[in-house]
Amino acid sequence: MSSAYGAIARPVSAGSLGSVLPRHATLRSHQPTDQQNGQSITNDHSSNQATLFAISKAPSPASTAFTLSASTHVTLVNAMHKVFNTEIERGDTYPQEFPLDEEQFGNYFLGADAFVLIKGEYKTAEGVEARASAEEWDKDLLGFFYVKPNYPGRCSHICNGGFIVNPRHRGLGLGGIMGKTFLKVVPLIGYKASMFNLVFESNVASIKLWRRLGFKEIGRVPNAGRLRGQGELNGEAKEGYVDAIQFYWDFESMPVPVEYDA
Repeated sequence: MSSAYGAIARPVSAGSLGSVLPRHATLRSHQPTDQQNGQSITNDHSSNQATLFAISKAPSPASTAFTLSASTHVTLVNAMHKVFNTEIERGDTYPQEFPLDEEQFGNYFLGADAFVLIKGEYKTAEGVEARASAEEWDKDLLGFFYVKPNYPGRCSHICNGGFIVNPRHRGLGLGGIMGKTFLKVVPLIGYKASMFNLVFESNVASIKLWRRLGFKEIGRVPNAGRLRGQGELNGEAKEGYVDAIQFYWDFESMPVPVEYDA
């Protein structure tokens, strides 16, 4: 995958993702609220079950049980792209300043290892039906995250992760589901540690999540992000600079709690 350092190779896998995927979870009992307009959302599906799969541009035949193919589920990728750009346009959690086009999103989010949480209980990826449009995915696309090298070469054993929750489905415990899965899949991919570089201190929900899961706070970057909504000028919201906290997990010295298996 490409980065500020150039192309960085993925580590050699230490195990099979099939040992932990697909991963099933029960959603928190809560009426979700659309963060865009503050309105409660009527959920079209009565099921409170969710399934987490890997998603890849080109999965191998052996991985089809736990990997969704981006080529088969084009509209799912389109829905992910739409949700991600909405997050960028909010301007208060990710550093990108402008929305990504289709190719940029594919390179950024699907360039290494990526995972998606969808509503419903599925035994294998083959059971996930394709949808005709991104809009048809909106009620079932819960969240997604990537895992990629944070540094090149001799430091490529440390990964980075990026998480997105669909604003339509906030309040269901999705961050915890994806965060625990992250801690299970990262060692299997072959990484020795994980570092989140820029968790803006204004992102209270993320900070609470990483602290609750047991990540170490190892640093602070002063004025790391120029974010929207941080200040006011003439009664109107404006941009302002916000510190970022850095979170770390060393998989060799910090065992993943066994209760995260559930």
